[in-house]
Amino acid sequence: MNELRNIKKLVAEVVVGVSKFLLQVIAAGISSTVALTTITGSYLFWQAQLKPEATEKNLLAQVSEVPRGIFRYGGSTSFAPLRNPEIIEQIHKYHPGYELVYTEPPLGNMPGSGIGIKMLIDGQLSFSQSSRPVKQEEYKTAKERNFQLEQIPVAIDGIAIYVNPKLDIPGVTVTQIRDIFTGKITNWKQVGGPNLAITPISRDPHDEGTPEFFQETVLEGTAFAASAQPYVRDTTNGIRKVANTLGGIGYATASEVCNQSLIKSLPTGKNINQDLVSPCNAKEVNKAVFAKNIYPITRRLFVVIKRDGKLDEKAGVAYANMLLSDEGQHIVNHVGLVPLYDLSYSSPNMQD
Repeated sequence: MNELRNIKKLVAEVVVGVSKFLLQVIAAGISSTVALTTITGSYLFWQAQLKPEATEKNLLAQVSEVPRGIFRYGGSTSFAPLRNPEIIEQIHKYHPGYELVYTEPPLGNMPGSGIGIKMLIDGQLSFSQSSRPVKQEEYKTAKERNFQLEQIPVAIDGIAIYVNPKLDIPGVTVTQIRDIFTGKITNWKQVGGPNLAITPISRDPHDEGTPEFFQETVLEGTAFAASAQPYVRDTTNGIRKVANTLGGIGYATASEVCNQSLIKSLPTGKNINQDLVSPCNAKEVNKAVFAKNIYPITRRLFVVIKRDGKLDEKAGVAYANMLLSDEGQHIVNHVGLVPLYDLSYSSPNMQD
């Protein structure tokens, strides 16, 4: 056990060191891509062998330096499972002076990673939740306001493709998904389905987070087809629209899709030469395929904090450390997201 703790501590030092290095590089105006190229080889070597973690604490109650006060948070809708009132109440039970308040974006803005980071920079949030990495221009804006942003990975997630449950289709490849949402494929018979028009359904990519990640990663930066508009406000509306549209197809965080009865997830493959992989196992997320990076559309979720030495910084660090504790990672696993490290060695005494 001591050896395991030493390994986890070493990983924490590596992760923190990499984060500090990147912040210094960005502050100097050097491309983060160039910086990552320099360190990727050694970092991936460590990442492949060790479990990333930012805290050695086993239980939520053991996380130290938790500030007292009311702290506002928000951002990516992919974090919705972790905003469950029971989880927030559990945190408050162990740290009664630590009050977390979920905050919607200003009127006229849709919830998402980008608006969450903007609200953090503007002082409207104590910390934010993001389903995509912080952008270089966001680091720059923060620096201009005399503080730094830091992103802390806390979970693994994937994007599931879903369709109307009555649609008879075995699955799709990433290339086919790209062609559907960019308008090159318009009928399900083109991908082995019935002679039925395809109705792609999406959130606005300007909302950032999941739709932006989808556009940049799956669509390779290509614009959504006109047939995908008007955009839906959120995942809930997207699911309802697909449920009422026989030829509809949408995408969302796997944990928001797998437990739904109104729609069905589609097995997805990297290309036609590889097996289709289901993001769901019955009504649960197929976590093994995400953890092993077998599923083709996988990403990390981040807590973004403001490094300015003030109370909000401590609040963000405390929240990240709670999610990175053994108990926190079990909670991540329980809500349908994928923990950062293998939990088979760890079975903390989950407190009532």
